[in-house]
Amino acid sequence: MSSIERAEIHPGQELTVIIEKLAYGGAGLATVEGAKIFVPGTIPGQQALIVVTKRRDGYYEAKLTKVLRRSKDEIPSRCSHCHDCGGCVWQNLSYDKQIRYKEEIVRETLEHLVPVEPALRKQLPGRVLKIIPSPQIFHYRNKLELSFGYERMGSEERDGRRMYFDENPTIGFHQPGNWSTVLPIGECHLYDEQLGLLLSDVRRFLAETQIPVYNPKTHKGILRTLLLRRGVQTGEHMIAFTVKARKKELEPLFQHFMRFGGRSQLTSLLVIENLGMNDKPENPKVYPLIGQPFISERLFDLLFEISPFSFFQTNTLGAEKLYQAVVEGADIGARDTVLDAYCGMGTIGQYVARFCEKVVGIESHPTAIEDALKSAGKNRIGNISFYKGRAEQVLHDQLKPGGKYAFTTIIVDPPRAGLHPKAREAVLLHAPKKLIYVSCNVATFARDLGEFLKGGYELRSVQPVDMFPHTSYIETVAVLQRK
Repeated sequence: MSSIERAEIHPGQELTVIIEKLAYGGAGLATVEGAKIFVPGTIPGQQALIVVTKRRDGYYEAKLTKVLRRSKDEIPSRCSHCHDCGGCVWQNLSYDKQIRYKEEIVRETLEHLVPVEPALRKQLPGRVLKIIPSPQIFHYRNKLELSFGYERMGSEERDGRRMYFDENPTIGFHQPGNWSTVLPIGECHLYDEQLGLLLSDVRRFLAETQIPVYNPKTHKGILRTLLLRRGVQTGEHMIAFTVKARKKELEPLFQHFMRFGGRSQLTSLLVIENLGMNDKPENPKVYPLIGQPFISERLFDLLFEISPFSFFQTNTLGAEKLYQAVVEGADIGARDTVLDAYCGMGTIGQYVARFCEKVVGIESHPTAIEDALKSAGKNRIGNISFYKGRAEQVLHDQLKPGGKYAFTTIIVDPPRAGLHPKAREAVLLHAPKKLIYVSCNVATFARDLGEFLKGGYELRSVQPVDMFPHTSYIETVAVLQRK
């Protein structure tokens, strides 16, 4: 291998490598003559036979062919679907090692990706605190989304038309890069065990009724997706079927659903109408068959109503750890006025409200604002209000600097894409004493962090929180202070 020159590495080439560490995104990293090669499905310490698949600017991507020698840190995977369904990437790595690597990934990302001068960038890894582990390592997910479909699908050309032949209707996950078929899931060790019992009922229902499942190639069939939710603290359950059919067509099925729901002892049994081509309906019609179109869940002493489309942290106990890290990092006082941008259904803001004078939330999704207003009322929180709209627009229009509120602390919890440039600009114009950045994507956080450091803030701490054991996802809570 030492004779391989960097320039000679090319797609299709077979190499034997040692995996050195884990990289952002979950792949193992190997180095051959100075060239970095990222190999999904590997862990540090493995000797692996790989095939180079792509050459990128400054690195290569490869596919694992065979593990030639196991890592000393390798453990047996609990799940037979590990590495197949795309959910778990590190289940064969001990949990202590998983969180150690996640912590290190945060440090390395800050050291290499924050767009500031090298001298300042080298100081940033020292601001990273010891990661907070998940309270549960397995069965921590309170939500499970599955697809109805076919295990196999073939096609052939007939009279100038493409004909599709589907086999074995089932329910499971679409594998990465293959959205036409479904991998049947017999077990999963990430979702709550009670959701597994509900899934067994759904499988039995599918076998009894023989309702046709949806084919994404022909757009025929009725059953499209399945959503299962559980209130971990309340014990409430939801089953929501998304179907391609109108209510009138479904009347006979409704009756069967209702009998089926009685057997499952559900809090909420729903059918969601989706006649479009995409799995995510733009204007869904929700028909409650049993109970209400929501379940309740508790965070600390707060109660929230969760609809099928609500954004709610999937690790309930982990969410409490995350929100505690926000409050501790912000050191919020009784006279503080706090902005909660990208607030979703207002979970962070409602928890923060007890520690400060006023909280103002901003959220662009209309149903999330409805959820936030409803739950704030039920939780009797009088010092919180909400604005509907994109953060960059609301902060430039309704909540201009020097206007109604002088925010002493701003909390942002943006999606994976990070902050819109105009949102960053607006936050800097408000010039809060403290900025708390909650991130689910350390790479986009690193980009945004650079702008805040240039804009007069210093990084006090970055607290990694593991919300998703056995996956590569990392949550962080960063505390920035105005100089």
